[in-house]
Amino acid sequence: MVESHDNIALKDIISTASPLIKSLVDTFVTPKLTSFRDRFKPKEKDFLLTEENFTEYYHRIYKKLIVVNTLVFNNSQRFLPDIYLPLTLTATNNDKLKIKVDGYPENLSDQFGNILITDTAGMGKSTLMKTIFIDAINKNVGIPLFIELRRLNKNKSLVEEIKEQLNSINKQFNSILLLNLLSEGGFIIILDGYDEIALSDRDIVTKDIQDFIAKASNNRYFITSRPEKALSSFGNFQEFKISPLNKKEAFELLRKYDSQGQVSSLLIKKLQEKEMVNIEEFLTNPLLVSLLFTAFEHKQVIPFKKYLFYRQVYDANFESHDLTKGESYTHDKYSKLEIDDFHRVLRHIGFSCLKLQRIEFSKDEILKLISESKVFCAGLSFKGSDFLQDLIKTVPLFAQDGNYFRWSHKSLQEYFAAQFIYLDSKDKQKDILLRLYNHPNLEKFINVLDLYYDMDYKTFRNTIELQLISEFVEFYNSQYQNFQDIAKEKMIERRKELMFLMDSFIFKVSKVDDKYPFDGNRVSKMIKDYEIENKLNADRFSGILVSPPLTQHLYGVHYQNGKNSILLLLSNKKSNLVKDSSIRRNPNEKFHINYNLEEEFSLKAITDIKEDEINSKENFENINKFLEVTRLFPTTIDAKQALLKIAEIQKSIEQESQADFLIGGI
Repeated sequence: MVESHDNIALKDIISTASPLIKSLVDTFVTPKLTSFRDRFKPKEKDFLLTEENFTEYYHRIYKKLIVVNTLVFNNSQRFLPDIYLPLTLTATNNDKLKIKVDGYPENLSDQFGNILITDTAGMGKSTLMKTIFIDAINKNVGIPLFIELRRLNKNKSLVEEIKEQLNSINKQFNSILLLNLLSEGGFIIILDGYDEIALSDRDIVTKDIQDFIAKASNNRYFITSRPEKALSSFGNFQEFKISPLNKKEAFELLRKYDSQGQVSSLLIKKLQEKEMVNIEEFLTNPLLVSLLFTAFEHKQVIPFKKYLFYRQVYDANFESHDLTKGESYTHDKYSKLEIDDFHRVLRHIGFSCLKLQRIEFSKDEILKLISESKVFCAGLSFKGSDFLQDLIKTVPLFAQDGNYFRWSHKSLQEYFAAQFIYLDSKDKQKDILLRLYNHPNLEKFINVLDLYYDMDYKTFRNTIELQLISEFVEFYNSQYQNFQDIAKEKMIERRKELMFLMDSFIFKVSKVDDKYPFDGNRVSKMIKDYEIENKLNADRFSGILVSPPLTQHLYGVHYQNGKNSILLLLSNKKSNLVKDSSIRRNPNEKFHINYNLEEEFSLKAITDIKEDEINSKENFENINKFLEVTRLFPTTIDAKQALLKIAEIQKSIEQESQADFLIGGI
């Protein structure tokens, strides 16, 4: 990694990087291009990439990525290695496989080749990718390429974006020859932000990425994303999650943000007080740690709800003082808007971006959004161009990247969208929440709903919770009826909890190897064939898990409805409506399922057909255990609490509708 950069100018950083870039180009790029030219002998009209293309690209992208653009530092310049805290990756299918990443993870990349990193908002996925890219140059380990997937759409392929990145001036070189060059291998291709691809373009872009990887399979790939059901299509990637920060790491990160040390020392001291125990969950997330620092620096107050973090960060950015001109000096706003009016416009922009599922726009596109928001926010007078200037300079919640303008962090856009639903949607509020809940891509909106839960729990309860519980009660009353002669009532109730929002299957593989217990390609084909034969709509599923065998070489495959993400949300909120379905078991413990699967790689559905041998007295409880240990999501509805709570919510709604509280006595 590059040494500490305190008080070092950006030009000095680039100057230091120049010999590293030259070494990389000389070591990897020049021999590859020379060999490629000799073999293909391109015609004069077929413009090829040159060493100069790569050299210019690395200088430009190194300069872009080494400077951190975050809400914490407002307009001040900070460098990535100074504030990066090594993150720990944990394999999703093996929690014993962990690695702390302080640079390019060469051993991990050598072992798996293709790596998928999925996690929730703010866990540091993009920061991690930038660190890996910079370190790959510093250590001279290959030819790295950094691609922001939000730039791809139905009209721009991955090859076109790489071509644009490698030659931003002359874009006429041959795409086929470029793909041939890339297919020879030796590249480290980082594809950042799969979840930021527009929903309308996702299917086309996903197929394009898959085709590209298939044709250029000799490279190392990294993909990052929030959890997305479509990621199951990247079956040849080893998936990792980012481990939550522990308290020691969170405090270290706070110190990195604070060059003087006074704010972080005071904040850390405050966080160690007993009454701060409820804030500890925020310390596990790097983004929330950064927001906590900004919020505390601004008001010396620790907010106890996530959305309040964002409001204080917004306030801090809007009211930021220029210390070089004295504490009383505050930047004038080009738009001349007051803090609440500016917030009001941003709420509409945030919600518009939520509907579009985009966070980056051209200048014309962002000005159009601002203009539409101005119309919605009746009574406000300002110029769209002035508002955009504020977003970039005086209230820097957007960043400019060449001809593009984007939110500085996707979760900030989601905060304003949630605020819009809460404050501005009026009689459409419940309709919007239910549309999000019933959306086939619900997981894309889960952070908005997470924020909304804290803003307005009552409406969340009366819409989303009520709908979820109603669906569970309907399922509960229709499934596994008259099973009392087979299993105890408690076991039947548990099966209903485990099967809600789930389609579960078992299959057999008799030949098991410790390292590769099954052929991944055959599993993928088995699942795809089943979907086609049974006309299943895979889009309604949030994930597929193939479990390690626990008995008789049986594996579990689960199609889990996206509404499981609501269960996880409720679990994080410590709701008594849900419970953790995972059980701690001895990894060597076996349990027997008396069911003969004659054919290997053939899915057998777990259903409520009473006559099925899988539901025999001997098997029923063990199938429950099998479901518990092989689920992708550990959280289930608590049946007893659900049956109680639906009556409670319905009674509350009925009382409110009958009461004349709001207008009585006026």
